[in-house]
Amino acid sequence: GQLAATSQFYLYGRRHCTQTGYERSRRAWLKAGPDELDAADLSGKVFIVTGANSGVGMEVSSFLAGKGASVHMVCRSETRGEAARRAIADKTGSEKVRLLVGDCSVEADVRQVWSTFCGESGAPPPRLDGLVCNAGVLLNEKTLTTEGVETTFACHLLFGTYLLGSLAMDALEATAGSRLVVVSSGGMYNTKFPALGVAAAEEGTYSG
Repeated sequence: GQLAATSQFYLYGRRHCTQTGYERSRRAWLKAGPDELDAADLSGKVFIVTGANSGVGMEVSSFLAGKGASVHMVCRSETRGEAARRAIADKTGSEKVRLLVGDCSVEADVRQVWSTFCGESGAPPPRLDGLVCNAGVLLNEKTLTTEGVETTFACHLLFGTYLLGSLAMDALEATAGSRLVVVSSGGMYNTKFPALGVAAAEEGTYSG
């Protein structure tokens, strides 16, 4: 029930998923030796980051660009995406930050984003050292995409993660040491699992 979920969030989430959890983990990393993040050189490596115009996605994109990587930022809004791309390019001095416009809750957009990336990257499969599936939405009311799928499910799981990850798999497997990273939230520990019915088009209780 909800009480058990909330208790789990407090006991596990506070320790592992909040700023407190991050600082605790970082101290453990630093004890193991020099901070590898500070010394990282990502020159020649290629990354795709979804939901890249703000928050975690923008910070990840900025870090990768600052370490010399080529970064393809996937953003729903061309205006906000281009503003973020310019800000990162100005901050890092990188000329290898590119914008891919697409809504990760829409299948057609995700397929077009991947097609554009492949077209820019040359012979298949393109080099891809990392795919960061970070795009997300937070809606208080149930909303369907233009393709008839519940928006949160479509963006977080069906198209923004599963479909894009599937499309990218050959490229990831062909690139030594590649990674597929899925960004989630500790908030999932604060509610019981609603079952897959929440993803359907039928009306029903929905709280975001």
